[in-house]
Amino acid sequence: MSANRTSKNGMNGGNAVHLSNLKIVNGCLAFDVCSGKFHRINESAAFVISKLKRQTPLGALITSYSQRYEITPAIAARDIELFLNEISVVR
Repeated sequence: MSANRTSKNGMNGGNAVHLSNLKIVNGCLAFDVCSGKFHRINESAAFVISKLKRQTPLGALITSYSQRYEITPAIAARDIELFLNEISVVR
């Protein structure tokens, strides 16, 4: 799962990104309506962002992610945690 970006500290240049500001475009871009910046994301990142925007509880997100990508819940939880830390997301 990856969110390619120009800075090392989150999608928004080191500032936290609020989920309500993100719009998924064509499944491979996240548009931050607040900053006006586009960020390349992969399918799994888009999946997690869309679930979080729907206020899916973390446990349910882990379960659906592990089922979709056929991995253990422990690996899914680790992947999601790493991704959320990477983008510095605020829910």
